[in-house]
Amino acid sequence: MKQTLKMAGLGLLASAAVVLAVAPASARGGFGGNPGLRGPLAADFATLDVDGNGQITEEDLLARAGDRLAEADTDGNGVLDATELAAQIGERAALRMGPRGGDPTAWAEAMAKRVISNRDADDDGALSVAELSPDKGFGRMIDRFDTDDDNAISQAEFDAAKAEIGARRAKMMDGPRGAHPRGPFGQAPNR
Repeated sequence: MKQTLKMAGLGLLASAAVVLAVAPASARGGFGGNPGLRGPLAADFATLDVDGNGQITEEDLLARAGDRLAEADTDGNGVLDATELAAQIGERAALRMGPRGGDPTAWAEAMAKRVISNRDADDDGALSVAELSPDKGFGRMIDRFDTDDDNAISQAEFDAAKAEIGARRAKMMDGPRGAHPRGPFGQAPNR
């Protein structure tokens, strides 16, 4: 059952990535270490353990989300509008793509509009922490990786989850190349 929940947690991590994506990757230690990880597991444990008690709780993740929103909220009104969100998305994209990626501005603006359209529950054209948070809250994510059922993620549980998801992503990325009849990337083989 826990294994099934962990696998389902990957989708929840993708959702949580929305709220934790409002600050550039450099603010959470870059994309080093395990480049396949996104969302909360891309950060280091100490960053997510906001209260410093040695465990990541739902309250820690909510506090961190609020901090991240405040960092990106350039006008200080407590919400992110399309311009602020696009700036953060564009900055992250530029960091990931590097100089070869070109200018991600148009893509970032379109992405910001789409995120606001999908998550703006009160139709004010901006996103609050609650609107950026995963639909089912951070508690579900905690449950996915909490192996000792204490409603928190310890350093050991965090490291195990990070390693497991990183290995799963690496396996998906490597995959059985050439196993598909059309080749490893869906192209017809050269004959």
